[in-house]
Amino acid sequence: MQFNSQPRRAIASAAPRAANVRRASVAVGGPAGGAEAAPDRGAGSGAPQVMRRCMTRAVDELLSTRENAVYIGEDVEHGGYYRVTEGLRQKHGWRVADFPPDETSLLGVALGYSQVGLLPIVELPYAKYLDCGADMFFETVIMNWLSAGQRPSGLILRLQGFDKGVFGGNFHTHNNLHLPPGLDVVAYSNGEDYTRGLRHAAAQAAAGRVVMLVDSTDLLNRRHLHEKDNAWMRPYPKDVSEVMDFDEVCQYGEGSELLIVSYGNGVPTSLRARHSLMQDHGVQGVTVLDVPYLSGTPAGLLDVLPGFSRVVFADPCKLGQHPHAGLVVKLQNEGLLPAAWRSVAAAPTYNPLGSTVTFLNEADIVEAALQVLK
Repeated sequence: MQFNSQPRRAIASAAPRAANVRRASVAVGGPAGGAEAAPDRGAGSGAPQVMRRCMTRAVDELLSTRENAVYIGEDVEHGGYYRVTEGLRQKHGWRVADFPPDETSLLGVALGYSQVGLLPIVELPYAKYLDCGADMFFETVIMNWLSAGQRPSGLILRLQGFDKGVFGGNFHTHNNLHLPPGLDVVAYSNGEDYTRGLRHAAAQAAAGRVVMLVDSTDLLNRRHLHEKDNAWMRPYPKDVSEVMDFDEVCQYGEGSELLIVSYGNGVPTSLRARHSLMQDHGVQGVTVLDVPYLSGTPAGLLDVLPGFSRVVFADPCKLGQHPHAGLVVKLQNEGLLPAAWRSVAAAPTYNPLGSTVTFLNEADIVEAALQVLK
């Protein structure tokens, strides 16, 4: 007997369905490969911005367009630990509210808010802190799953303090993720996709699902991909009908020699590895695929995968506890993986204070790529 680990999607996107695979609009070749800086779109709202500023504006948009939305967390009234909610308390009043540093109570309040018709967005300052509210977290998620959506507990969980960084050691640079059935987990790599994805997440949560957005700390204020190219800043998508659903992926490059699949901070890491493969090893035809949805197999990935005979999965989480482990098994069971593939992830150890040596890096991706290219 087979069990569906995810109840059906609560609501389809309100926008017209776009292609599952979107081609990236930024140059990724690297300084020696003739890359161009991100285009100068001029001053104002259309100018490229770092991810954090897009996120702030996206939350502001959500609070402005959904009267039942509330934003709660620890120190969010003063901008939050990473300044994502900066200025929102002044604009939206009580709907942006601080709670004591007790994750169990915070998640319990969010569930209660949801059950009386509000749409709560819950900010946890660091990914590791989710462990402190684990019982309430799993109860909230599983309640929706066991009832096949008949007992909705719609909310959005913003998980911060994830992945690469030198501050605080393992407890502030946590890179393990919980993926229980009934939870939709997404990890975006840039502010434009985050904005479009948050719109879709809000629609899903409003219809009863639990969605967790995972924020890579290293990306929040990232400007550059290679040296001083400003290639990782993106414009804010002002059209509120622009959404990114769970099936959409973003493709960097048009080659068919090797596919590198990643998400979150793993995407710019993979793009730098791509540059190294091209410049230092003479490997051409490398494509990087940004696959933000981690709780299932996005249709966009299934659209792209048949075009490649060699694949590397680059996962920012710790080896043995990484989302791609489950993804690889599903693809293998369904006969969708090519014979030549590798999976690379972060080191299965604690992250030390003041060092990034244990995180996913370009060298590991390059090594895995060269192995499958033999």
